[in-house]
Amino acid sequence: MAFIMKKKDEQKYERILNVAGDLIIKDSVGAVSTTKIAKHVGISQSSIYVYFKNREALLLTLYIRELKRLYANDGGENLNRLPFEDAMAKYLEHLFEYAVKYPKSMTIIQKLKEDYVFDADAGKQINAIVHQSPVQQLLFQGIADQTLRQVDISLLRNIIFSTIKLHTDNLRQGVYTQTDVPFERIQRMLMQAVLNN
Repeated sequence: MAFIMKKKDEQKYERILNVAGDLIIKDSVGAVSTTKIAKHVGISQSSIYVYFKNREALLLTLYIRELKRLYANDGGENLNRLPFEDAMAKYLEHLFEYAVKYPKSMTIIQKLKEDYVFDADAGKQINAIVHQSPVQQLLFQGIADQTLRQVDISLLRNIIFSTIKLHTDNLRQGVYTQTDVPFERIQRMLMQAVLNN
């Protein structure tokens, strides 16, 4: 008697990830359970394990998906052709546009980064993606040639990411308008915060 594996359905796979992301946004990383996801997707809990080894594998896959989406939209390929300050300004602009277009992705990335500790193997996978991004290379270059403030790169990334995320959240929630606080003002503020001048 042969054992037959269930065929993976790409739409169901994406739906599982999307529901996990929605649970993170609505509540927290801690709210993500295979039971809740299965209920929202309309499948049995055991069916989730056809797609993901465990909860951590599901969260890691979601995080990597969002990081790849973010870095695919960062304009990185063109940044290395620009003078450093122009490249930084352009990166900030791309991140702002991404945050406006994909607010859920920004929240998922932020919450997983802040609220969940991946194991060492997962950390290596995440770092490989992050370190390969043209934006990360730009930040490394800025630290190496002392164009950027001489602090750990994670601090620079956090200043940039969290400020732009908060700004776009404030715009979306009506705290202020783009007329009240134009992006160019945020961009100048961030440039002053990270540049070593």
